[in-house]
Amino acid sequence: MASGQTQAPLSQLQVTIKSAKLKDTGSGFFSKGDPYVEMTVDGQPPRKTEVVKKTWHPSWNEHFTVLVKPDTCLDFKVFNHFAIKSDVPLGHGQVQLLPLLKAHNGKLTNLPFALEIKTEVKGNTVKGGDLHLVFDGLCVKADVLARLGVIIQNGPSSQPNGDVGNAHRGRSNSSQPNNAQRPSQGDLASQAAAIAAGGAGAANDSPGSGARRRSAPQPPPGRPARPNNPPPLARTSATSSTTNTTTSTAPAGGLSTPTGTPPTGRASTTASSAPASGTTNTPPTSTAGASGNRMPNLDLQNQPLPAGWEMRLDQHGRPYYVDHNTQTTTWERPQPLPSGWERRRDPQGRIYYVDHNSRTTTWQRPTIDSVRNFQQWQVQHAQLRESAMQQLQSRLYLPQAQQQNSTPDPADPLGALPSGWEKRTDPHGRVYFVNHLNRTTQWEDPRTQGTSMQEDPLPDGWEIRYTKEGVRYFVDHNTRTTTFNDPRPSATKGPKGAYGVPVAYERSFRWKLGQFRYLCQINALPSHVKISVSRNTLFEDSFHQIMRLQAFDLRRRLYIIFRGEEGLDYGGVAREWFFMLSHEVLNPMYCLFEYANKNNYCLQINPASSVNPDHLQYFRFVGRFIAMALYHGKFIYSGFTMPFYKRMLSKQLTLKDLESIDPEFYNSLVWIKDNNIDECGLEMTFSADFEILGKVETIDLKEGGSDVTVTDENKEEYINLMTQWRFNRGIEEQMKSFLDGFNEVVPLQWLQYFDERELELMLCGMQEFDTEDWFRCTIYRHYTRESKQIQWFWRAVREMDNEKRARLLQFVTGTCRLPVGGFAELMGSNGPQKFCIEKVGKETWLPRSHTCFNRLDLPPYKSYEQLLEKLTYAIEETEGFGQE
Repeated sequence: MASGQTQAPLSQLQVTIKSAKLKDTGSGFFSKGDPYVEMTVDGQPPRKTEVVKKTWHPSWNEHFTVLVKPDTCLDFKVFNHFAIKSDVPLGHGQVQLLPLLKAHNGKLTNLPFALEIKTEVKGNTVKGGDLHLVFDGLCVKADVLARLGVIIQNGPSSQPNGDVGNAHRGRSNSSQPNNAQRPSQGDLASQAAAIAAGGAGAANDSPGSGARRRSAPQPPPGRPARPNNPPPLARTSATSSTTNTTTSTAPAGGLSTPTGTPPTGRASTTASSAPASGTTNTPPTSTAGASGNRMPNLDLQNQPLPAGWEMRLDQHGRPYYVDHNTQTTTWERPQPLPSGWERRRDPQGRIYYVDHNSRTTTWQRPTIDSVRNFQQWQVQHAQLRESAMQQLQSRLYLPQAQQQNSTPDPADPLGALPSGWEKRTDPHGRVYFVNHLNRTTQWEDPRTQGTSMQEDPLPDGWEIRYTKEGVRYFVDHNTRTTTFNDPRPSATKGPKGAYGVPVAYERSFRWKLGQFRYLCQINALPSHVKISVSRNTLFEDSFHQIMRLQAFDLRRRLYIIFRGEEGLDYGGVAREWFFMLSHEVLNPMYCLFEYANKNNYCLQINPASSVNPDHLQYFRFVGRFIAMALYHGKFIYSGFTMPFYKRMLSKQLTLKDLESIDPEFYNSLVWIKDNNIDECGLEMTFSADFEILGKVETIDLKEGGSDVTVTDENKEEYINLMTQWRFNRGIEEQMKSFLDGFNEVVPLQWLQYFDERELELMLCGMQEFDTEDWFRCTIYRHYTRESKQIQWFWRAVREMDNEKRARLLQFVTGTCRLPVGGFAELMGSNGPQKFCIEKVGKETWLPRSHTCFNRLDLPPYKSYEQLLEKLTYAIEETEGFGQE
């Protein structure tokens, strides 16, 4: 069958550019050059090595992993680097993979290769040196090479019989001796027949095929070849019940010349080669078909061969098996088809197999072991799928068995849940409650939410009912009215919450966060927006690109590009961009923000920011950036003060809020509040002095305040006015610009359900690391928890301080902050993605990270000290993204 049009699959090849020996071109200003190598694979973007300074014998030892085809051409170019002019080519060379695969049986494993570099000098092509390479990790199957015209014989794989039809006779055998003409597979079949029996002809054992005759070529004298593959299917049979004895005398140093002719029935062959002196070859009449003393003691009666199969022995006494149905050979003993399987032939004559159990077909011959392995895989796959569906249902709040609510637990003192509610347990054993009516979850039990266990009975004529959303309300049948307020005298009274229900019925922070994420999702725009920045000018690049875009464009999916780096942004690059840019934007050295005090490193607006004439534009940019962080669910480097968050939420600032940002000022106001100031003679007025950039101004707290004296009667007003002035002094314009920029991306109304601490948690995440939670929520690939490298890794993590753990988490995930739920709720490119450790590479490699997938590539190090050294170097000395 002709399958040459099938495109060859891509395989992974590791190319190591080790060193080079170059000739001095004499074209530079200095005696030695600065060479580097550029590698191109099938016209793809080139891969470059580092520049080695001042040498004609550079050593790089750099590894490149590329995707290649068997017929790929690798193009190598060597350049001499110059800083003040264009790089000068020193030579080039090409490597064709197909000849290498042909010479090494389709496998390139740690194969050193010296490539001759050619260069042009005055119009003539001369040798410019040698480039030393190493190829590793490439393995191409024999059938793929066969489609490209290369046939290899590398072991007991089943090969097509070359003596069946003319379609296979043109293929060559690569295992022939050097300087010898390579016979076709049909010639090899005839040669095997001549070696075995010395017959002048052979009868074809294939069902339905006619008898043909073909002369067997003589092998080189005295060198009977030992085949690597099972011998090709000859035109004789080794299990015939009717035999014919042929006698021949072999000339010295050669093989016997066939003299006898087998009968028209099935003839017997021998697998022994003729010795140097003449002997008589008499095939035995046993079903084994072996010759002389080479016949092994094989018990073939325990399990009969399937129909159309035959066992033979090669000239070395090794048994192999012939399938006359497909005209192939194999070393492995065939097994009968499993129960429910059937062999069929398509209109083109190709054999395929039908599984009547599952009503499927396959080209591969099934065995009992393969069917059993497939069934085990199906069971495991079904279990994993069921587990995944259960987690998905739990996450999406899909109703499960509604009957669970109708039959309450008799041991539960609270009785049955309200209609539409369900009690569940998360993977960490925590109990939560699902409201199927509005598809929400909460930690609080709806039966006790806002009530106590010892509630008083309702007044006469009152009744408790629940809305469709599961919110409790009260019906007064006396006046035919309803209310959310509990009519019982002992019930807690209070203002209504954001949803028009009592504050006691407000949802938990998780539910609020879910509602905020829902608002972000339904207002998201399609497509993505690209932001290209440089690490050296991160602040300026981000400022110009964000302010150039329309505000609604910032709701699109972000695609961050660090110039000069090949990383693909599936979420991890954006996380690092938010983290690094927040570190720059909120840096007090830029005079936009300042620390609250010497003991509080939370940030607040710097009243002296006006030294920058464009500071209001920068505050508008910061507002957009903070809103983008909330909208896209990313964390920032440092947080703000609690009063700053309360201003974002439009909440009233109180005297207590002043304690965290200015303790001395707070203590002074508290002293005024607690003491009789009329007796102290302080002579204070409703005014305050404010110094900024060396200029002192007197500000009236109210109209004509400098003429109003503070007394014990009006000190409460003074304290309130002074508190508001202290929070607002010199920052009104900056805060307005910040809120304007924030509101352009995320409406401030979306935050009305949160308090200031919840807003800080959304923006900054958790900063403490629970190593046990980290350990529980980690998954492994090609490692297990019992692997020594994994045990060494967790030993290193437990011995690290909190700062180093933060660096490790940032190295793997792109941020050192944790979501509210800890490590169990780490986010990846497609949703929740747990921390993963995968076994990749060699012990000489450094650990690598995939921040988009929260994955750490940990090589199999040989000792704990080596792992700790490599891991520390990776998280502290490396920076940037690359593409594999």
